[in-house]
Amino acid sequence: MTRMLPAHVFSLEPAAVMRVLAGLRYLAVALMGIAVVLMAVAGRDLPPVLWSLPAILLAFNLGVAWRLRRLAQPSALELVGHLAVDTLALFVLFWTVGGATNPFVSLFLVPVALAATALSIRHAIAVTLLAVAAYTALLLRYLWRIQDPEAFVGFERHVVGMWGNFLLAAALLCGFLLVLAAVLRARERELAAQRERLMRDDAVVSVATVAAGAAHALNTPLSTIAVAAESLAEHPDLPADMREEVATIRSQAELCATELRRLVAARDPKAQEVTSLQRYIARLVSDWRARRPEIDLIEHGRETLDKRALRNDPALTQALANLLDNAADAAIAAGDQRLWLTWARESAVLEVGIDDPGRGLARGAGNGSAKSGGLGLGLTLARASLSRLGGDLVFTASARGGTRTLVHLPLDALEAEAA
Repeated sequence: MTRMLPAHVFSLEPAAVMRVLAGLRYLAVALMGIAVVLMAVAGRDLPPVLWSLPAILLAFNLGVAWRLRRLAQPSALELVGHLAVDTLALFVLFWTVGGATNPFVSLFLVPVALAATALSIRHAIAVTLLAVAAYTALLLRYLWRIQDPEAFVGFERHVVGMWGNFLLAAALLCGFLLVLAAVLRARERELAAQRERLMRDDAVVSVATVAAGAAHALNTPLSTIAVAAESLAEHPDLPADMREEVATIRSQAELCATELRRLVAARDPKAQEVTSLQRYIARLVSDWRARRPEIDLIEHGRETLDKRALRNDPALTQALANLLDNAADAAIAAGDQRLWLTWARESAVLEVGIDDPGRGLARGAGNGSAKSGGLGLGLTLARASLSRLGGDLVFTASARGGTRTLVHLPLDALEAEAA
């Protein structure tokens, strides 16, 4: 059934509620018009307000339709104004026809329900109080007009009881719908975050598929490069100034082969080695320095970490290396070659801080690095890997003038499989 109805019917946004209100208002105008015509045909004298009220509401509705099509998203305060107009229209109608004894006086609950569904607590309470005040005014007018209270004592109590029942119903309805709306909004936020995670996971799976194919394709060329470099190094006629370059080629080829082996090992978590936190960090830093020798990496706080056992997760290693690469590229782009790497541990959470002297965060770029260029995959993969382990990634302005990359990682996620 939900597929047959517009999507905005199930939205809690002010614009969607205003569209629902407009539809209800058109229905009310039609019903009032029919009632006025029938009463006129029956020869009943009608107050002028009953002729003018449907026309006023129709004109107001046409203005609302123009407003929703032409102007920006309405605010919550504007929706409060619309609900107030509807409440006052009901008040004028009931004041003219029946007052507090009108059998349809419970329609005051409609603005209360819509306000509690779509607005904040204070706005919903304001609309509820307005509806209660309108009903109370109708009740007082009815009581004041009774000329013989003793003759109508039973019905008077009934009308007052209806008023008390309305107060209770309005309070319960407002409170219940406020709680329900808060739960629905939290659910919507959770679903949006879940959709974002699924999209990110799909992107990571696509990258992983391509990476697996690339690893298979690169294995043979790397082996060829390693063999050729070894042959060149052993050649007796190789100039002395070329031997250092050949050695660099061999070391870089071996580094690539090592990364490919780690990529293959990452497919089987049981095959991942168990190491200590100190040894894991030492190896991570050593390998990264070998890959980026042009960077002066300044470390702080490693000595404060314990030697607890954990699983050497290649995905985590790659994530941290990608973050270091981003920071290094930002530093080089700013004409500097220094990075500051800080380690700290609070309880079972490892905190990693990377400070670069780059150009810093762009305005409004609190969730991304300041690095330009590159393939754009490193940060995505790093976020996905850290999220899988229960960690998070935050970028802030660094005291050194650039960007501070802050990683929080619960070590329990790595320790659980280490035993």
